[in-house]
Amino acid sequence: MTVAAAATLVSGVALATAPAVSAAPGTTAAAQGPQAPASPVTTTLNGPATVKAGGEPVELTATLKNTADHQVDATTGFVVAGVRGDGLKQSQLKLEYQRPGTTQWQDAKVNNTDAGGGGVWELDQFATQLHLASGAETAYRLRLTVAADAPLVSFTANLGVVVSDPVLPPEQRISQANGPSLRLTIAPLVTPSTPAPTPAARPEARLDGVPASFTAGGEAKQFKLVYTNRTGKDLRVLPTVLFQGQTKLTADVLTFEYETPSGRWQEGSPSIDSGHSGWLYMTRWTGDKDADILNLPKGETRTVNVRLSFTKNAPAMAESLLPVDSSEPGPGESANSGFGPKTEFTVEAAAGTSAPTPTVTTPTPGAPSVTPSAVPVVPVAQAAVSAPSQAASAQAVTAPAAATDSQLASTGGGSSAAPMAITGATAIALGAGALVVARRRKGTQGS
Repeated sequence: MTVAAAATLVSGVALATAPAVSAAPGTTAAAQGPQAPASPVTTTLNGPATVKAGGEPVELTATLKNTADHQVDATTGFVVAGVRGDGLKQSQLKLEYQRPGTTQWQDAKVNNTDAGGGGVWELDQFATQLHLASGAETAYRLRLTVAADAPLVSFTANLGVVVSDPVLPPEQRISQANGPSLRLTIAPLVTPSTPAPTPAARPEARLDGVPASFTAGGEAKQFKLVYTNRTGKDLRVLPTVLFQGQTKLTADVLTFEYETPSGRWQEGSPSIDSGHSGWLYMTRWTGDKDADILNLPKGETRTVNVRLSFTKNAPAMAESLLPVDSSEPGPGESANSGFGPKTEFTVEAAAGTSAPTPTVTTPTPGAPSVTPSAVPVVPVAQAAVSAPSQAASAQAVTAPAAATDSQLASTGGGSSAAPMAITGATAIALGAGALVVARRRKGTQGS
């Protein structure tokens, strides 16, 4: 189940319990359509990257912030999705929470059934929704416990929030806020009587053709993500890359896309590593696991085309990009993730634009005033470029008789050569002699 699908379930709970909202005939609620408004609420979820099966609960912190200049209402759920591996059941996950401003732990109730192990755990309902004042920030404390018999898989956790903005028209009032996901791995609780499972085999991974630099606001540049399987067994790979740098990179300043087997470009799904603030993962994840997974038979190589671009407001920075070389763990295997060779590149700030500086030309005393745009086209062979003055030019050059188009085309070269001509500012750059020739030729044609 995708994060978006899970968030929709949270939305369904809120909308089902909220008072009816009248919409104009023929319109659809904004939260249900592809043109849903941007949410004024931002969310973050922080916590450890590992939780032990049968171990102590891990604590997470979910934060909401209202960026609007007025109060909004929020209904919140804890979303589990993107399960990598098989066998995880909802009953093997237990979530407890403390509402903002309280110290009592409560059991969260899962509000849907999902055979894939994902789901949405309610943190509040319409009757207990949060009322966030302008600029207000609030947080939930969460505790997640994994049962001892849970499989050793990984999954993403996210805070799904349905926001109601009373200032907007009814058909635009509802929006969904989804922040970056946090990926958690279920690890074994190692005891003398419980041997550790075998780590899953990993393919070789590399990036080919990564450009040395990108420009903020520039076009997307394409390169390749290559996987090779030398493990002696067939593997299943979920294509993923990691951005790693000194500057904290956020998903809103870049677009990283994977080409699907059908030739369509699919934007990567972002996730973060709470242990490394400068790390950002991008995974080929649409929710259709069979389509997202790359089957990699033993001894073979598979290539995935990818492309990357940065928004115009992306800062100048130095970044590194690494391919993730993990594979889907099989029975008796644990998640095992690593990285291929690092590739470094830079992001250059968007170039500013400025108006060109005009060039002012002072005419020679006594020479006739000529407007560049009024200078007629003259074959170069007829122009005396080196003439120092108007008088000298007039003596050195004799105005030719009017020429036909075919004669002009062959002037100064073979008949196959394009004519070279003096126009506008070029004539000024060549000096007063060229201008005199042009004026005399004009007089000849007019006689």
